[in-house]
Amino acid sequence: MPQTIPTQIRHNDAMSEFVDQRLTSGLQVFEFPCNERVRTMLRLECLSLRYKMLEQQDCSASHEAALATLFELYDLLANRSDIKNELLQELERQRQQLSKFEGLPDVSSDRLRAVIGEISDIFAALGDVRLRLGSHLNELEFLMAIKGRTGIPAGNCSFDLPALAVWLKRTAADRRLALQEWLGPLRPLLGAVELGLKLLRQGASPAGYAAQNGSFELGLSGQQIRLIRIETRDARELVCDVSSNKYVVAVRFRQLDQALKLHPISGSTDFELTLCDF
Repeated sequence: MPQTIPTQIRHNDAMSEFVDQRLTSGLQVFEFPCNERVRTMLRLECLSLRYKMLEQQDCSASHEAALATLFELYDLLANRSDIKNELLQELERQRQQLSKFEGLPDVSSDRLRAVIGEISDIFAALGDVRLRLGSHLNELEFLMAIKGRTGIPAGNCSFDLPALAVWLKRTAADRRLALQEWLGPLRPLLGAVELGLKLLRQGASPAGYAAQNGSFELGLSGQQIRLIRIETRDARELVCDVSSNKYVVAVRFRQLDQALKLHPISGSTDFELTLCDF
């Protein structure tokens, strides 16, 4: 299978920045990681996007929820002490992959150098991150008191955490500055996750298929896939399940009804499948 030239470094690509198609109206997108490294990256991305969305709101409830997401981020990283080295390896692998496109006729050398430079910058910033992520939280009594009660239903009530209640009465701008500061030590790592996933997603081209009665299988001939993306504009509310190994990808679509129950579907379902192996 020939390597697709990533969109960011093509000569004829009018838009050099990758647009996440999951945000496109009317498009249903499903992603399935094929190894533990990509699975962890997707989880970190999920929490990072949620934190960013909550931080940007003005209401105190959103900022309180952002704190819970911050603790989730650090708990996830505490269980994956090797994530820094994993991301460094992933960035170096992608940098070597990109270097193979040097001199190809459809490749913009300026864009290629820019992307490799971006990887190098994030690689250097990530290298300076201390291995024990989140240790600064232990130095903040305010945060540790909140974290200690996150597993208790309504454990953050004002009579339990009066300092939190007072902080939530500060201006939205003040709270936002604090939230940005508390996330600060993670920014190089989250930047590495964002760039690594962007390059992975845009490093392959989608192919169109149709699932009959909700089922589809595709042989891989031993191809090593890191991420599977499925996109469909089917008007039904679909849930997609994927199983894969190095020989076959199996796709199953089901429909979610008004009672939130899953049902088999009939007929043909058009979709696009991207096997991301960059």
